[in-house]
Amino acid sequence: LRPGQVNENILSVYDGSKPIAVFCAPQADEALRISDDAGIAAFRSPETCADALHAYLTWRAPRVAPPAVDVSAAAARVAGAEAFDEMQACALFATLGIEVAQTLLVTAPEQVRGIAGPCAVKLLSPDILHKTDAGLVRLHVEGDAAIAGVVTEFLATATRTFPNARIRGVLVAAMQTGLAEVILGFRRDPEIGPVVMLGMGGVLAELRASNTLRIAPVDLDTARDMIAAVPELRMLQGFRNLPRGDVTALAHAIVALSNLALLPKVQDAEINPLIIRPEGHGVVAVDGLVAFGEDRP
Repeated sequence: LRPGQVNENILSVYDGSKPIAVFCAPQADEALRISDDAGIAAFRSPETCADALHAYLTWRAPRVAPPAVDVSAAAARVAGAEAFDEMQACALFATLGIEVAQTLLVTAPEQVRGIAGPCAVKLLSPDILHKTDAGLVRLHVEGDAAIAGVVTEFLATATRTFPNARIRGVLVAAMQTGLAEVILGFRRDPEIGPVVMLGMGGVLAELRASNTLRIAPVDLDTARDMIAAVPELRMLQGFRNLPRGDVTALAHAIVALSNLALLPKVQDAEINPLIIRPEGHGVVAVDGLVAFGEDRP
């Protein structure tokens, strides 16, 4: 772009009533200077020009912070804690108002008695992070004998394969069903502060980057915006007459987890999966984690 073209093709017709952005190439220092002096945003590359246009078009006025909520019960639960296992993490989520799956902790196979229905069985250890990969998660196990056998197997495998790991027992929970699974996360980012994230959950969380995030804490309107921003969740809102999911309960769960922003000690938290049931039947957290760091806003 030659400097004269800025005057002829842009400044001669530009009246300032609409925003304008210009990409100048190849090495158009003078054209960039003239545009800048005229108050026109000018860029050296198409990528930066496109990024600026996107930022301008998606800008929203700063939102009013949601009203403060009482998180004293949750604060009491994390006080003095150095680490949480999955069971403790889900107990914290329940304190925030998120339904969690009822779970039994057993430390020996003979403790398995009278457990009805198919169950999910999982080793409980804060030192073994990827239990599925280690073969320490089993789904759809039914009957006391079968469950006790899995408990025996998991305790022996963990002791043999992870001799230095702390083994706290085995979790047994009734299998949960629903229409979809999401991952709901919280993080205290060192640059921008606390954020809450929503995306497709279960095994899809690692295969598909379909998620959205907002500054935490959020209100219900923002939570609904997050749900609308995940394309796959359209199927739960009457898409092509598919069964409707309880997206209202999902929005409340997003708000609840985002309130971890009010607990400076909590660094990261995640529910995966959070199962969305049919409309009117809520959501339920099946698994989760919580990590602590230095107290900071």
